[in-house]
Amino acid sequence: MRHYLRIVSILALANFCFGVAEFLVPGILTYLSLFYGVSDSQVGNLVTLYTLGVMVGVPIISVLFSRFNYRNQLVFALTLFALSHLFMFFSHSFLSALIARFLGGLMHGLFFVIATVICLKVAPKAKKSMALGLLISGFLIALAMGVPLTIWVSKHFGLLTPFLLIACMVFLAAFVALLTMPKFSSQPANFKNLGVVFHFTPVWQSFLVTAFACGSMSVVYIYLRVLLERHHFSPESIAEIYVYYGIAGLLGHFLAIKLTDLRGSFAALSFLLTMEILVLGAMHFSYHLPKAFLATNVIVFGFFSCALVVPFKTLCIHLAHVFTPHTSSNDTIALNEAAFFKGMSVGSFVGGLIVHYFNVNFNSICAALFALCALLILRYGIKKPVFTKSGDVAPPKH
Repeated sequence: MRHYLRIVSILALANFCFGVAEFLVPGILTYLSLFYGVSDSQVGNLVTLYTLGVMVGVPIISVLFSRFNYRNQLVFALTLFALSHLFMFFSHSFLSALIARFLGGLMHGLFFVIATVICLKVAPKAKKSMALGLLISGFLIALAMGVPLTIWVSKHFGLLTPFLLIACMVFLAAFVALLTMPKFSSQPANFKNLGVVFHFTPVWQSFLVTAFACGSMSVVYIYLRVLLERHHFSPESIAEIYVYYGIAGLLGHFLAIKLTDLRGSFAALSFLLTMEILVLGAMHFSYHLPKAFLATNVIVFGFFSCALVVPFKTLCIHLAHVFTPHTSSNDTIALNEAAFFKGMSVGSFVGGLIVHYFNVNFNSICAALFALCALLILRYGIKKPVFTKSGDVAPPKH
């Protein structure tokens, strides 16, 4: 399609808004705990409920709405997402905030499945990786620029003002999509096909790789502000670290695109997971060194954790085409997105337990164990039956 970049750019803009919405809460977590009068670990449930909403929205809501064309699904998801953030802005109770976050998560799950499928539909065969990378870059630019910006907005214009700003931006994206995006016909999905996916061991093992990889990121990132305040970083320094974390994540993302194209998703994931484990192990020891070492370690962690996103999505898409060519590959993509946020939900929950009952310093070790589980499943589960020595995907054995 000649104008595929215009369509992908609209989706990337929307993805930017979703990324800001998802990661804003960790950036102002300690302020929200004071605002709502609850503990830091309880505020972490705003992230947990959001990711639980995504887990429900991906496999269930996406199936229920699959009979509508993709443009209408997209506009519906964006509109309801914006309304959930308006609700959070105007209601100041913690229960209302939890409900709003869950509803937003439902729509995030629906959006990401639609956005991924549209990217793969509109991009030429040689440009599919680039289109997927552009879509994901909107999410990572949110880390680099959106989250620090909204932290600044919350400081100067009111704690909940960023949620109003997100709602306005998402309404704008929905309006532009309604006016400019073609009515892509969708492939009706059903719950039976979701079960078919689990007949193929390498496919559901890839979901575990995705879940553990995302869990390793969220265990640290969700409680990053708590960690930095515990080690006496000033609010200004924390804001700078968030900026550098996001920039490093964006650079890691572009490295991952190149690495995945050159070496394949399996080799890219193996390398990046190994590096993440080493960085997380080093982080645990950096607590006893000058603060500059911890700040540097956090930024390097951002580089490798964000770099994981492209290769594990690419791995899932390859496995969907190899093992489930006669059912809807959309179902496989949807379940992988559910695994993405299931990992984030579990990581957020486990990280909150560690903060509450032990010490936030132990979150990095827990994150390293998550990443190690992902690496072991990849190397000793998926590799042998799926990949040849050259790294190509082997045909399934019946």
